[in-house]
Amino acid sequence: EQAKGSAWKVGLNGILGRVGCAAAHFKAQEEALNASPQKPIAIVFEDDAWPEHDLMARVWKLVKEELPCDWEVTSLSSKCPYGICVSPHLSRVQPDGNEPEENCHGGVNYGFQGVMYNLRRLPAVQARWKPVVFNETRPHCLDIDVALAAISDQVGFYAVPFSQSPGFLSEILQKSARETADA
Repeated sequence: EQAKGSAWKVGLNGILGRVGCAAAHFKAQEEALNASPQKPIAIVFEDDAWPEHDLMARVWKLVKEELPCDWEVTSLSSKCPYGICVSPHLSRVQPDGNEPEENCHGGVNYGFQGVMYNLRRLPAVQARWKPVVFNETRPHCLDIDVALAAISDQVGFYAVPFSQSPGFLSEILQKSARETADA
């Protein structure tokens, strides 16, 4: 209830969709971690994402040729990426010091329509990430993409800018489950 009140106070239109989105992402991560046989990488798509026809070939090339060894999470389509360009298709996400910490440095690195996880390192990322996302005094951190960007100085978070053409995926022009819950 405190989180809901805090959300309205800081101008967030709805909180149910954000909580549901965060919970769904963490549940998908757990399913990937518990899959048998265990895979080294998992890609999770949101309900409003459409992978490009050559996604797997391009992801393989990204992993083999562009991702640095310290990568833990990679957004395959990030809007307003904030960080340092490290290769032709990739930026190393950094917290935006221009945005207040209490707002989770919000305003940049939006987009978790398609996310790739290094499953070997995911439990350690979750241990840092979940307490930030589910902190009722910081409702802006319920946006899991924003929360991960806020701690990107502690984890290997990389992003493919949305402006890449062709991109790795496209957004479907429909309301997502999160938007429907917040309506």
